[in-house]
Amino acid sequence: MACVQKNSVCAFVIGLLICTQGVAEKVSAKGAKEEKINNSSTTTKSEDAAPPTEFQWMEHKKLSWDDFKGPVRASDDESAAATHCGMGFRINGVTAAGKPDVTVYNTFYAKKSWVRSDAKIASILDHEQGHFDLCELYTRKLRTRINDLGNVPNLKQALMAIFTEVNNEYEICQQRYEDETTHGINIPAQRKWMDNINKELSL
Repeated sequence: MACVQKNSVCAFVIGLLICTQGVAEKVSAKGAKEEKINNSSTTTKSEDAAPPTEFQWMEHKKLSWDDFKGPVRASDDESAAATHCGMGFRINGVTAAGKPDVTVYNTFYAKKSWVRSDAKIASILDHEQGHFDLCELYTRKLRTRINDLGNVPNLKQALMAIFTEVNNEYEICQQRYEDETTHGINIPAQRKWMDNINKELSL
């Protein structure tokens, strides 16, 4: 089997959905390689229905190449695949204790994620899984910081500040992952990153 020596690239997409008093306000912070996208979820119950084009991270479900449904949008011949995922939150209301009831989530965008036909090999898929796993780690960080938030005079402003802070940390970490693993080509570095990511996910 021929070995594909193309680098894998990740496009970072961070989605934010805030719902208050029945009025939905959508705000999106985008990465340099992605345009604005719709953050609405697609859920299907029928066995005959098509697979979802957006889904959240799940502990016992790994990405497969079937999840990469988008058209190849490589900027050069060195690109092999791209993972588009993001985190966000929505306000559901206020609890009996007076604290905000906030749902924090992440999303994998199948129609934006893509892979070249000659790049569907395990090592590249492992690297792309690492991007989605990092998204889950920072989703958990966002959830923890929001849960620790006390009563504040301007809830939306406070949540936006927390989101922006975690988002900045997330993008820096994703870029370090790309740089230190050389887009997954540096196998020892890739293994080290995955070991550390899996260790954090198990906590």
